[in-house]
Amino acid sequence: MTENFFLDGGEVLAEALQQARASAADGTDAAYAHVLGLVAADDAALWATLAAEHVSVLRSRGRLSAAASRCERYLRDERGAAHHLPLLIERAQVRSESGLHAAAADDAAEIRKAVGRDPRAELDSAAHARLRRVEGLAAGDPATARRYLGEARAVFESVGDAAAVAVLDADLRLVAARGGSDEAVSAILAEDSDAATSVPRALARALALKARHRYEEALLVVVTALASDGLDAALQLPLLEELVGLLVALRRGKALKALSAELSHLTFMEAGGSAEGTEPPAERFLRVLLTTFGLLDRGEVMRARGELDAIRELADSDRDRAHWHLASGEVSVAAFKRRKVEADLTAAVSDLTTALELANTDQLLDVRIRALRLLGEAFELLKQPDQASDRWARAHALEEELVARQVSDEVRATLLEDIPTEHDERIRVAAELAASGPGGAPAATAVAAAIVAMESARGAAVLAGIAPGAAGALRRLPAPGDGPAAWQWLRTIADATARDEAIWIMHARPGRVHHGIVGRGLVNHVDLPADRGELEKLVKALRKECNEYRLGRPEGRERVSQLIERLAAGIGVETVVGLVPPRIKRLVVVAGGVLSDIPLAALPIKSGRGAPGGLGGLGGPAGSAGSDGAPVPIVTRFALSDLPCLSARPLLRQRAVGNRGSRALMISAFEATPEDFEGELLRTDYRRVRILGHGQTDPKDASQTWLQFAGTKNERDGRIQPGRFQQANLTSCGTLILGACESGMAQRVGRDERTGFVRAGLHAGAASVVAARWIAEVSVTAVLLDRFEGYLRYLPRDVALQRAQLDVRDGRAVPAGDVPEPGHPAWWACWTLYGDSGHQVKAPILRASARRPAHVIRRLFRTAVQTD
Repeated sequence: MTENFFLDGGEVLAEALQQARASAADGTDAAYAHVLGLVAADDAALWATLAAEHVSVLRSRGRLSAAASRCERYLRDERGAAHHLPLLIERAQVRSESGLHAAAADDAAEIRKAVGRDPRAELDSAAHARLRRVEGLAAGDPATARRYLGEARAVFESVGDAAAVAVLDADLRLVAARGGSDEAVSAILAEDSDAATSVPRALARALALKARHRYEEALLVVVTALASDGLDAALQLPLLEELVGLLVALRRGKALKALSAELSHLTFMEAGGSAEGTEPPAERFLRVLLTTFGLLDRGEVMRARGELDAIRELADSDRDRAHWHLASGEVSVAAFKRRKVEADLTAAVSDLTTALELANTDQLLDVRIRALRLLGEAFELLKQPDQASDRWARAHALEEELVARQVSDEVRATLLEDIPTEHDERIRVAAELAASGPGGAPAATAVAAAIVAMESARGAAVLAGIAPGAAGALRRLPAPGDGPAAWQWLRTIADATARDEAIWIMHARPGRVHHGIVGRGLVNHVDLPADRGELEKLVKALRKECNEYRLGRPEGRERVSQLIERLAAGIGVETVVGLVPPRIKRLVVVAGGVLSDIPLAALPIKSGRGAPGGLGGLGGPAGSAGSDGAPVPIVTRFALSDLPCLSARPLLRQRAVGNRGSRALMISAFEATPEDFEGELLRTDYRRVRILGHGQTDPKDASQTWLQFAGTKNERDGRIQPGRFQQANLTSCGTLILGACESGMAQRVGRDERTGFVRAGLHAGAASVVAARWIAEVSVTAVLLDRFEGYLRYLPRDVALQRAQLDVRDGRAVPAGDVPEPGHPAWWACWTLYGDSGHQVKAPILRASARRPAHVIRRLFRTAVQTD
């Protein structure tokens, strides 16, 4: 606000004012301070007018902190107190442009009261319009905001102030965009993005991008504004508020943590404003809605219901009604979990369905997603699993659509990893019931339901390939929420395990990893905090490190050790091992997604849990597993095997029993063509097949996944891909040994189903497959697999592999090549047994007696004595 008026202070004052008005931005404050120092002490009116101009110029040049400081100083001066209206108007505008709208509205109210009390005081049309803009931007009610801003615009248009009219037009678009107008959002986004240099325009563009769920682009706008040169401190608060909201939406937890020190001194709730109970209806609606969610977080469900019911009539738009019904549905679901009254779920379904119908605009996509997720949970609790899966799948599809609107692959991958599938949701609900006890049911049935939910999450495509005619029957699981049926199913699974064997089933959902331990007389479930995205990164880094060049260097092996330790901590392996009794020596692992890629055999646990030396009674030199309490690989205590899902176990066991025997085929893929290999399998029934060769796996590109055989024309002519490999005749094979690099790696199909040579071997008819998770060193591979085949003559497959790995680790089997530190897990932990873990031969005790007669005779004698 600069005006030309007659100065009674003489030429010196006039010249100083002219220089102040023409000064550069960084010299404005000092220049105006000099002007005010020249005003006569008794000319309070002139001093107050120039003081208001000083604040106005600072505000117009974006120096809001300096403007606020000067305004407060001038209002404390006697001359400012005597002529305070112009200064109060300026303070209201400074506060408004700083984002402190409630405090600005208080200033406007004080000004209008002062004018009403003093007949001599009056507001000209321009001052009235400026106050109307402040009041419009502070109004919680969109209709009031539009009315006030419209009044201000009409005034400025009548006096021909085009710049002020443009500002008011932008304000009106912003209010409309906040109210859900797609037209206003489009208008803001149509503006030149490079022109959004001022903070208000940057915030408006960020809001419009958020309305279209383009969070990453909105984040770039806000970060750019925060990084701009000369950003006024008063404008940092609204930008930081926006930044925090966007980081939450993008799941950038680390960035939020890094900001915590900077944000700790800031408050994100405006001081001042209307007292509770006197604020406009729209403000009260929003405040109580936020309060409701806070009460739910604290478990105050009934109080949340009372607060929510009190504001139902204040929801005067489809947008507000959608939010109210969404909150009401969430409260009803929480009430059911507390009281176990089915009427609460019926009310939740009604409210959430209404919210879904009302949230029919693109801006309310997040409301639709949340309503669908809660509907799925309500139907799950009502024991309508098909309805629950449908809602969760629809929510997942909408979230994938939201993710697709982001810019970079990194952000998309992070968001996708944090999106729960219908399986994640089902496991979450079951786990919550397991923790609380559903309706007073025994905890064991609730735990059983949680483990059944974990089994239902395992991909079933491989099962259909193994037994096309019987997959449906094998996959017949108890209905979700049916605790007694789940318990009966789980008891059947547990009874089929050996006394020294247990099943370890795992599932990772966003933020948690679930573990179930099942065996004879043994059922445990625990879920632990976990970062699924971080686990993905660790597995990817481990694969990158596990090649001969990196492992040939000490720092490479040290890096692998560190990654393995972090993976163990990431899934809470020590906690899980603590749930397993000492009698258990064998673990059948059922895991999907990233958990299926973790080399469990190498994960460190504390020794001293099993037999002396931590070897679990498997023999070996005393103390070779480490001193008591020192970390040792988990394979020193447990023999491990891997299953795609529990439902496949009976079929693979039946297949293994039928395929027992010693007839073996060892084929060199360097010499035999694919046709030679396939023809030999058709000619003779082999019980054990070992392929010596080279392989390559690309988890992203199936065309680059192959086993290399000899070619008839060229090298590429000899490559077999998984699709062809699964057509091989392996129906008589009990153990398929893929002695090739990366043969155990797989390509992800969906989140939990993977395809590769292991799955291809099972599809082709093999009962079990031994393969490498990453590039395996040739000489280590040869000695380890030779030992494995030797132990197969009298030990179960999982124990045979465990013994072979420990022989390499402890130096009982020495590779022929020059392998540095051959006992390091990076060399031997890549080998995994997939499928049936039982015996390969028909009479393992007799075969063992041929090798170790004294040991077996003593064992049989002890058994006979105990039986007598």
